Amino acid sequence: MNAAIRSLALLCTFSLARAFAGELVTGDAAGAKFPASLQTMGLHDAKWMQLTNGVEYYYGRFTDLLGTKNDLHLLRIDYANAPVRMKFVDHTQEPTKRRTTSWTAARHEALFAINMTMEDKNGGPQGYVKADGADVPSLRSTAPDGFAFNDDKTYRFDRKWLDADPETGRPKADAWANVISHEAYTIHGGVPTWGLDATYFSRANYTFFGVTADGVLWAGTVDGRRKGVSDGLGYHEVAELQRRLGCVEGVCCDGGGSTTMAIRKDLMTASDVCDTQRTSASSADYWTMNYLSDGTERAVINQLLFVDAVRP
Repeated sequence: MNAAIRSLALLCTFSLARAFAGELVTGDAAGAKFPASLQTMGLHDAKWMQLTNGVEYYYGRFTDLLGTKNDLHLLRIDYANAPVRMKFVDHTQEPTKRRTTSWTAARHEALFAINMTMEDKNGGPQGYVKADGADVPSLRSTAPDGFAFNDDKTYRFDRKWLDADPETGRPKADAWANVISHEAYTIHGGVPTWGLDATYFSRANYTFFGVTADGVLWAGTVDGRRKGVSDGLGYHEVAELQRRLGCVEGVCCDGGGSTTMAIRKDLMTASDVCDTQRTSASSADYWTMNYLSDGTERAVINQLLFVDAVRP
């Protein structure tokens, strides 16, 4: 009898979990799910959805986000427990040097993805990049800051990846399969590396990525260049936003017309979360969350994907 009751309870719990995942929460109930540091910034049009275990999506239009009006899309990823792992894809060594984020996500069956590093004047990624264990040629001449990860879900944000590891005497990057650096390492050791007085950086739309002290990853997209609707943020404001999200390490990724967050439709079941959500023109299986109104994405040289943790 007890076994039957336990089985029924487990079945009910499973059913509730299945019903909850993908359910769109709006209004005050959604706003209450945002970090307290954002609730005081004039948040309205709040939306919240659980995409899968350990992964939540947040959307809000803010009337006072660090002194600006902005649309903000956030993914909160409990990386240690969520059934996902990171995958970095670099296209610069492929015949086609640039791909859209949703195309790349579809090719690798990703659950969600964001665009990453900017392109340098030679058509390669800015800074040092290592993808799936292989160096991207000619980039070991720099000493970058950024983050690294392996397929076993270990990761690390750090500075100067080419410096010697005191234990091995070899570059710290050698211990990692993927090393990704950016021109804007925005927060380090809990301290923004771009002060709020750095107002000479123009506001734009960006993707950004960071981690809290307890290992929660925040992947975000701020829409921009829509005056009076979504102004965008400067590097220094992205750093402050990450700090308010509790990040102790963070980077600002490529922005402008490259800015794209792609989420697989079977995870994000609502079709009308915001006015910048569109079916991707590159893959009908993905929503794109960016500032462009028609779903068109700019092809870029690399992306950070989150794929099923059990897939090879």
